[in-house]
Amino acid sequence: MTKEPPKESWKSRTGLILTVASGAIGLGNFLRFPGQAVQNGGGAFLLPYIISFILVGIPVCITEWVMGRMGGEQGHSFPNLFRAYLSGVPLRLLGTIGVTIPLLIYVYYVFVEAWCLAYAFDFVTGSISLNSGNGDLNSLIQNSSNHFHTLVGAKENGSAVQGKIFYATLACFLMNFILVYRGIAKGLEVFAKIAVPAMLICSVIVLIRVLTLDNIELGLAQMWNPNWSALGEAKVWISAAGQIFFTLSAGFGIALVFSSYLKKENDVILSSVSAASLNEFVEVAFGGMITIPVAFLFLGVSATSFGTFGMGFIALPSVFALMPGGSFFGAIWYFVLFLAALTSSVTMLQPVIVFLEEAFHIRRRTSSFVLFLFTFGLSFPILYFNKNFNALDQADFWVGTVLIYILATLQIVIFGWVIGAKKGLEEGHKGAHAHLPKFFWWVIQYVTPAFLLIVFGMFLYQNLGSYINKMDVDWMIANAPAGTSAEEAKFQALISRYVFLAIIAVFGFVYLLVHLSLKGKEESKNKSTNKVLPIFLGSFILILAFFMNIFPYKETSSVKATFGSVSPELTLDGALIMWVSLGLVALLSLYCIIKLFRTREA
Repeated sequence: MTKEPPKESWKSRTGLILTVASGAIGLGNFLRFPGQAVQNGGGAFLLPYIISFILVGIPVCITEWVMGRMGGEQGHSFPNLFRAYLSGVPLRLLGTIGVTIPLLIYVYYVFVEAWCLAYAFDFVTGSISLNSGNGDLNSLIQNSSNHFHTLVGAKENGSAVQGKIFYATLACFLMNFILVYRGIAKGLEVFAKIAVPAMLICSVIVLIRVLTLDNIELGLAQMWNPNWSALGEAKVWISAAGQIFFTLSAGFGIALVFSSYLKKENDVILSSVSAASLNEFVEVAFGGMITIPVAFLFLGVSATSFGTFGMGFIALPSVFALMPGGSFFGAIWYFVLFLAALTSSVTMLQPVIVFLEEAFHIRRRTSSFVLFLFTFGLSFPILYFNKNFNALDQADFWVGTVLIYILATLQIVIFGWVIGAKKGLEEGHKGAHAHLPKFFWWVIQYVTPAFLLIVFGMFLYQNLGSYINKMDVDWMIANAPAGTSAEEAKFQALISRYVFLAIIAVFGFVYLLVHLSLKGKEESKNKSTNKVLPIFLGSFILILAFFMNIFPYKETSSVKATFGSVSPELTLDGALIMWVSLGLVALLSLYCIIKLFRTREA
């Protein structure tokens, strides 16, 4: 444990871009984006979506890459990356959040990854049989729902660790740790160069099949026809900003750690925009053109009522059961989802591995084995207490939503107000092959943090109370659904409470490790910079608490672009939105590809 691990680096800029992009490309691109769009105005959703991409997506991505390259001189783990700007408790808290987020998201994301692997296996072997033969659509969907809930152990606590999904999860654990054990160049970079092209090729095969189905224009109409009245709902704008935020993996700290291995002469502006554009292309071109159109074509209006999991593992298996050649295309589709999930999960391990090796000089073999045991131990309760997805839902809210919003906002604040947006962008333009507009520093310093705080505040305003109530035994008993006993409601509340406490315990443990790793190391002595973050966070919490108490949030009916609210045929404005959206992401991606090709030797 005394010998330092070998220095790592990227073999090529292409490998770095593909690795970062593959980390962002996940289930959200193929399942969450189309679901969010169809429930929030259809094609009209693309307007706030594009605005959010410009005001939040690009600035957050660029600042992560720039700060990563700047902080790489201090080290590659999250706590060391910010030693030049922070010290004391703010540095330790930020370092702890940066290590905790990918660690805990991996713990439950790998379980969902195993669902994709199991479904791909079921379609390949033909062991999934949903069609009862009587042609009843409701019966088909019910069979699909039963198969899904039985497979993942959502009917009873403990059933997931007794079925094949447990072995699928174990297989995913092994694949992730084999890749991360091989390191950045030989593991993550090599895998990304294989997985991303394979994912794109398989997606194109499924897309061609979908677009050649009879009457597919009816499905495209459901996805792309705009319900312009939806733009008057604050929920639609919040959902659009949230989707951009999640799809780019902003706040995960992954891009920041990966870019820390770059040298000063390496480009970060073009690289960050290229990774973001590839992610957006996959989301709009494949997620937007496949999921909802094919689901609506076979299942009708009911396809718009499924959530992310329901769309991916109930609605789409039903579609493949009805589609000619559905077993073949179903196997390809779930292989795509599995690759998307695997490329995301393996990048989540790298920041934690780097922290262990850098902080305590642990060899890769030891750090991988320790992290394997630790994450598997944390993942086991998620598998075991999976009835109604209660534990998974709680973990995803507190870690996969609240913490990543906090981290991304803090990163933007540090870049804009501690480093200085002008100074930071000047640093980012060193070695850059593409330059940002001069006014962009103003966007990063003022617009982006304000946008993030407003969206985050509104999200908490709408959702925080319900998740706190889920930990209250009395509230859960009083609001238990019909057929749920008081004992069952109490048990669900206790699970929610224990998940929250477990997150706090892990956070405290990581904080201790971060404190030990920073002890004795020279840190920034500029105490004035340390006041920025507490003032910023304190003001935000006070304002949010005031509004939540004075103006309690009440649920309103969500705006849905259902069959009855928009034309069933693909309209002119719907077609224009579809082609303009596809054109924008394609042109941005093409620009980046041409620019990267011309500067490939740089």
